[in-house]
Amino acid sequence: MSNTKTAAEIQRLLADPFEAHDVEWRVQQSGVSSKSNPWVMVIPYITNRAIQQRLDDVVGIDGWKNEFKEAAGGKGYLCGLSIRFGDSWVTKWDGSEYSQIEALKGALSGAMKRTAVQFGIGRYLYSLDTEFATCVPVENRLKANGEFINIPINKGNKGGPRMSAEWFPPTLPDWALPYAKFDKYLDAIEQATSLATLREQYEQAYKFAMAVNRIDIRDKAIEIKDRKKAELEAKEQESSLNANKKFHVWLNTNIKDRITTAENESVLTMNHKHLLQELKGHCRANKVDSSNFVAQVNQAHTEALNNLRNGV
Repeated sequence: MSNTKTAAEIQRLLADPFEAHDVEWRVQQSGVSSKSNPWVMVIPYITNRAIQQRLDDVVGIDGWKNEFKEAAGGKGYLCGLSIRFGDSWVTKWDGSEYSQIEALKGALSGAMKRTAVQFGIGRYLYSLDTEFATCVPVENRLKANGEFINIPINKGNKGGPRMSAEWFPPTLPDWALPYAKFDKYLDAIEQATSLATLREQYEQAYKFAMAVNRIDIRDKAIEIKDRKKAELEAKEQESSLNANKKFHVWLNTNIKDRITTAENESVLTMNHKHLLQELKGHCRANKVDSSNFVAQVNQAHTEALNNLRNGV
């Protein structure tokens, strides 16, 4: 079977997300909370059969091969996975220790999975957040509809009493499924109403696009982000200018109504004190240096005080 795909096309196709049924979940940690609720933290892997099928589909059965050799120290096996790119073969190695169940089979399978990740196969799963499975107590294994697990009630006492529970695999996000729909992530960038939200939504879209090797989505996210950033910055600048205008109108009006036209020194002193308090509060809230504005009020106060004393 000849393979006429370019290296970039092969890379893209190998990195595509898998169907949910090709993803298996394994318990990484488990425990029982202080309220006697069982919990299970799980990590995802692509099944070995799905990896082999992906290789067949992308480069053909004659476009890849693997070999195994025992690791130094005899603690596991190494897998060398070779993929043909045009007339050249690229080989990568990785390994896995013997597993507790079906030790040899587990080591061979684990080594193959680890090596496949080096070619981008299933690598997107590392971009998933820490996943906690739905976990509930169950009377015994026969009553379990999900995956059965016996969890030590006291972590410090592995041989002590245990809680029987069942857990159900998490649901994969839509970006981590075949033909991922990124519309909602791009729309979230478009609909951002602040620079902080824009940054957050863009980083999420960028992360997911790169996780599944979608350069087209990454570029689209960058395009929308740059355009939206310019819009938001222009709006913030306009809003800032309008706010400054309103503030200056407010300050000048209050200087005139409460300082310049104060009827006597007592009223002037009280108005001066209150206006400075309001002014400094406004500047603190908006993180603006109040020095020049305070000087403006103080100057108006001095002039008004002189006028009152001179009978002007």
